[in-house]
Amino acid sequence: MRIAVFHPGAMGSKLAGQLVAAGHEVHWVPEGRREASKLRAVEAGLIATPFAQAVERADVVLCSCAPQGAVDIAKQVGAAGFSGLYVEANPLSPMSLREAQSAVPEATFVDAGVVGPPPTGGPSPTHLMLSGTAADQVAALWAGTAVTPMVVGAEPGAASAAKSSYALYNKGKAALAVLAFQLAEKHGVTEALVAQQTRADAGSLKDPALPDQLRSVAWRWGPEFDELAETLDNAGLEGDVARALREVWTKLT
Repeated sequence: MRIAVFHPGAMGSKLAGQLVAAGHEVHWVPEGRREASKLRAVEAGLIATPFAQAVERADVVLCSCAPQGAVDIAKQVGAAGFSGLYVEANPLSPMSLREAQSAVPEATFVDAGVVGPPPTGGPSPTHLMLSGTAADQVAALWAGTAVTPMVVGAEPGAASAAKSSYALYNKGKAALAVLAFQLAEKHGVTEALVAQQTRADAGSLKDPALPDQLRSVAWRWGPEFDELAETLDNAGLEGDVARALREVWTKLT
């Protein structure tokens, strides 16, 4: 298969690299991308190609970027008349997902969500949640790789819900740990907080440097919590919880 990926970020480059390992021809568009993206693309074995050619020749478009850019990418790809498989692999709310899908009307749309770290073959699995009529076809693209596809539904939306459910728990827990460290630091009791790491449910409290470590992803996790808030609202649940946690990431950027 000939595949175009937008974009080779920390996750997108690894997903694309596994596609290369599976024998696919994977293209990326270097225009406007930073040097770090270029280095990741080279490492993953991706082929630098102008946008028009990358989309025109692709059988599959994989969109894996920060959630705030996902709809714009879909609009650009749709405007180019793409009619192959469009894999939307960003953590989007139902409203944003519908907007992305409507932007590629000629394509076969597959909803996707990544749970776990970038695929490297390490001990923690990378699950690629998939839903849509062509979910099985997309799952086959990563056969034999470090990515573990999981078809979770026949309609777009199920994969995003699976991703969002875990992200709310996992990244919400991280946000609470950041707040806990900040509060402990204000009162000079960080050492006492870290001492609680021995408890079965307190693994996030091992490293008081956690807030600084998460600054590098806060710019991306913040908008993800915007999407989570809308997802919770759509389900009749407490979206304000995600909005409050979003402020943790806002203050880290």
